[in-house]
Amino acid sequence: MTQRMLHVTLQTGEAQAPRAAYLLAKYGVFTPEQSLLGSYNPNNSGGQRYHDATALARAKLTRLAAHFQQLPAAPESTHPPSQPPTLAELREINAWLDELLQVTDTCRARREQLEREQRHEAALLDELKPFETLDVDLTQLARPKRFIETLVGSIPEAELDELTGELAQVGGIIELFGRQTGRAYLVVICPQPRCLLSRAMLDKHHWREIHLPSEFSGNPRQVESELKNLCQRITHRVDNLEQSHRHTFEGIEERLARVVKSVEMAEPYARLVAETVTEPGGDLLIRGWIPQRNLKRLQARLAAALSGDYQLETRAPEPGERESVPSARRYPTWMGPFAELVRGYGVPCYGDFDPTLFFTLSFIAMFGMMFGDVGHGLLIAAAGLALRGEAKRFRPLLLAAGASACGFGLLYGSVFGLEHLIQPVWLAPLSDPARMLQAALWWGVGFLVATQLIMLYNRIAARNWRAALFDAGGAAGLMLYVGGVAGVYFTFAGGPDQRLYVQFASGMAATGFVLILIHHCALQTEPWPGRFFLSLMDSLEAVFNDFVNTLSFMRVAAFSISHVALAMAISTLSAELGGIGEIILLILGNLLILVLEGAIVAIQTLRLEYYEGFSRYFTCFGREFKPLIDARRPKPPLI
Repeated sequence: MTQRMLHVTLQTGEAQAPRAAYLLAKYGVFTPEQSLLGSYNPNNSGGQRYHDATALARAKLTRLAAHFQQLPAAPESTHPPSQPPTLAELREINAWLDELLQVTDTCRARREQLEREQRHEAALLDELKPFETLDVDLTQLARPKRFIETLVGSIPEAELDELTGELAQVGGIIELFGRQTGRAYLVVICPQPRCLLSRAMLDKHHWREIHLPSEFSGNPRQVESELKNLCQRITHRVDNLEQSHRHTFEGIEERLARVVKSVEMAEPYARLVAETVTEPGGDLLIRGWIPQRNLKRLQARLAAALSGDYQLETRAPEPGERESVPSARRYPTWMGPFAELVRGYGVPCYGDFDPTLFFTLSFIAMFGMMFGDVGHGLLIAAAGLALRGEAKRFRPLLLAAGASACGFGLLYGSVFGLEHLIQPVWLAPLSDPARMLQAALWWGVGFLVATQLIMLYNRIAARNWRAALFDAGGAAGLMLYVGGVAGVYFTFAGGPDQRLYVQFASGMAATGFVLILIHHCALQTEPWPGRFFLSLMDSLEAVFNDFVNTLSFMRVAAFSISHVALAMAISTLSAELGGIGEIILLILGNLLILVLEGAIVAIQTLRLEYYEGFSRYFTCFGREFKPLIDARRPKPPLI
């Protein structure tokens, strides 16, 4: 599943560099050497100018896309460019886009001005509503007078009578002309000498004065008619502006589509500028990694496109490059969700053991062990078949988990937690819990031995021979663990040769422990005897971890037993209810088991995989293979 990688160095002229970078990106097989994409490169000034021009054009296209909501669709007759643009062509593209943006900016500014005017007139219409019942010239209300003062405003309706009485005492007159949202709209006429006193009375009753706009000149109906006519004229001007704008941009769809495609084709070299190296003769070096199986196809594409004006050198990864070599992996579709769970923990270094298949098989098996039930397994599988949309990619995970639960349900003889419906093929969990715990421990031993072998493989792949032989994660650690487990087993197993087996297993474990102790002593820099005691603590920690990690797998049996016990409890409670209550409780109880316990079992399975498996052998220092331009990645909105 892990693909062999090759380091490639592509040497080409500066004029051919954009086309070469586009080819590397187009076929999705090339990833840059250092992933410095987007960084500034002062050693490639021509390339940096190309990068800046591409970024500028991309920004302008984004602005145009925001103006049009989306860029106009290209006609079917459009012939896209066949190669990336040169720097001079990018500059021409930027100049043309500047012209378009100037037109669109002018149009946007004019439209915004008209929209502001339209909102202003609409606000005036709202302000005019309280005056609809008046049959006077509103200009007369706003005009200053010599002997009297005319005020227009509103107060809460509940205070109208009280205010009327108070103003009458000082010679004021109130004319009610409207009611709206709990307020009374008034025209107050008071003598000029008593204006201040009248205003004090008004303020006391929460007066809100209305200052009539200059547009309110004439009868309210006339003012309303004029405002509506003005709104219609503004709407008509906006429509004319849009029509004129569309007419201006008629016929540019084909050229704009070509520009978008040109900027897209320029993107790979613009992204690679930071990683290109300029040779003394002016040629450029582009370095990166490709899967070995894609080399011949890439060579054929480069030969056809660059007409021999290039040089391609390849080599295998060197031992010191394990962490910088990208890991390219391919999986069948059904392993997709399991691969996502592995990537959620990290990316293995190039050359390390790919744990995806081991994780997939052990995850499915442990889930079934802890949730073994034919009925619940069928429901989980049915839920997987019901997935739609984005969630559909997790269908293989649910189908596999459901099938595993069904398989172990047959072994346990469990259907919806009931152990009397079918005969168990192997063992009913509640009938012999001790045997279940023993089986879980043996599963844990096998799992940990497998992880120990993976650790040994990874150390050999890294050419770390000392750790592979003498470290707790190497051959010495494997001897210690296998010898310890065998020693405990033969101690209680009995038999005629028991003593011989125990002595052999103990000797194996002791040899492994001594090798680990010597290895740790060699790594320590502390003076004696501190070096010895520190190394002894580290070695004893390896023994303690093996013991604790093995006991951690007892939860596999514990969950299989608790699953049956919980189902039996729900069945017993429902039987006491009888009738429709029994059916309802059975349905709700099984749904609770399915959702709650199913989620807990999945989490515990993942925990065992991560903490008892991955934490022992997964370095997580790897680099994921990411093509220069990923064809599966969604394109930006402007493209």
